[in-house]
Amino acid sequence: MKKRVMVVDDDKITIKMCEFILKKLDLEVVSASSGKRCLEYLRDRANPPVDCIVLDLEMPMLNGFNTFSSIRQSDRLKDIPVMFLTASANEETVREAIRLGVRSYLRKPFLPKELASKVLSLLGIEEK
Repeated sequence: MKKRVMVVDDDKITIKMCEFILKKLDLEVVSASSGKRCLEYLRDRANPPVDCIVLDLEMPMLNGFNTFSSIRQSDRLKDIPVMFLTASANEETVREAIRLGVRSYLRKPFLPKELASKVLSLLGIEEK
């Protein structure tokens, strides 16, 4: 059974790029254009579960930190590994992300190989 990765970003180009890279790894990709849509998908039990989440930090209305916090407050969702994806990767942001329990961090712009490696690691899949 294919692993399912959710990509959450308000930038359509970033979503398309992530989808392209992750599908080449034989992963299924679900995308959401906002934190709100991400949470709606995750809370709807009719949707198939995701195995990890690539979450943009800087989004309008519900940013990555708030979205992540909502995920962690749900008993059903709290164990899903989350990786932050962001252009603003200052030390303070990285420290806060780690303190909150984010498993990984990727700065934009990123290399396809970096995204692939970090997502496979989150999923516990050995790189080939």
